[in-house]
Amino acid sequence: MILNKNNFKFNYIKKIISKLRLLNFQSLVNVNYELVLSSLIIALIFIACEPQVDVKPDIGAPPNPSFNITEGSTPNEFILTNTTPDAFLTYWDLGTAGQREGNTVTATFPFMGTYDVIMTTFNKGGSASTTQSLNVAQDDANACFGNFQILTNCMEKTWKLAPEAGALFVGPDVNTSWWSNSDTDLIDRSCHFDDEYIFRQDGTFEYNNKGDFWADSDADGNVYPTDMAIAVGCHPSSDWPSQYQAWDSGVHNFALANNQLTVIGEGAWIGLYKIGTAGDVLVPQQSVTYNIQSINDTRMVLIADYGSQIWKITLTSQ
Repeated sequence: MILNKNNFKFNYIKKIISKLRLLNFQSLVNVNYELVLSSLIIALIFIACEPQVDVKPDIGAPPNPSFNITEGSTPNEFILTNTTPDAFLTYWDLGTAGQREGNTVTATFPFMGTYDVIMTTFNKGGSASTTQSLNVAQDDANACFGNFQILTNCMEKTWKLAPEAGALFVGPDVNTSWWSNSDTDLIDRSCHFDDEYIFRQDGTFEYNNKGDFWADSDADGNVYPTDMAIAVGCHPSSDWPSQYQAWDSGVHNFALANNQLTVIGEGAWIGLYKIGTAGDVLVPQQSVTYNIQSINDTRMVLIADYGSQIWKITLTSQ
């Protein structure tokens, strides 16, 4: 706007000079019109430097985001509806279920668990985000993809501790070991390394120790828990004390959510019976949750993270 205004003024001055030339004003009043032109140009520069006040339009405030969650046609399907007034663009971050765009979208969560839904919406005043959690009460029996497909092979899949040094690893972090099994342990703990962890498409998890088990030790070399009253080492399943028999072979359930694997049912465990969700345990648990560090068709690495201590469990598929 300023440029157009100044151009108009400059052109107007040029017209004045042209008139002066036509009227031979120089000869009449003995004035040097070039000097006049220079003076007028200087005046124009001062005019152009006059302060200008920008008037900003009122675009309004950013949105105050809100949305509704309603159940769809199945227990694993949900309809997400943006209820924010005057929104013209909406994005949804559904975590493991992906991303969506639109004021109303449908999301499917095939596995039981609690999921965070993040909505980001825009109006003419800007953007804002809000988060809600939704609960999926059951697994979709027909779902088979992603980690679930790898874990179960869409039917049944058996995993064992990897037959290698370091398959069981404990330390303050994943890079520092206080203890890990050696190659010799593959022989000494043969009753441990032949244990099977079986995952099925129907959501069941079976632990099969082949009729024997490894009684583990604490940091001082004593059997763990101490009231097991048996020696550290391999034992037949009949040696389980009654209070620990839930750690023996059994059929349980499992759930996958947010890159975590949970085995569910009294005494369910993977890798080592004393590894719990938040610390080493002294009694069979109702469930244990592991973080999935990595997984592919033949290899899976689980982490039990206690904060100041981690267990790393490496398994291979059969």
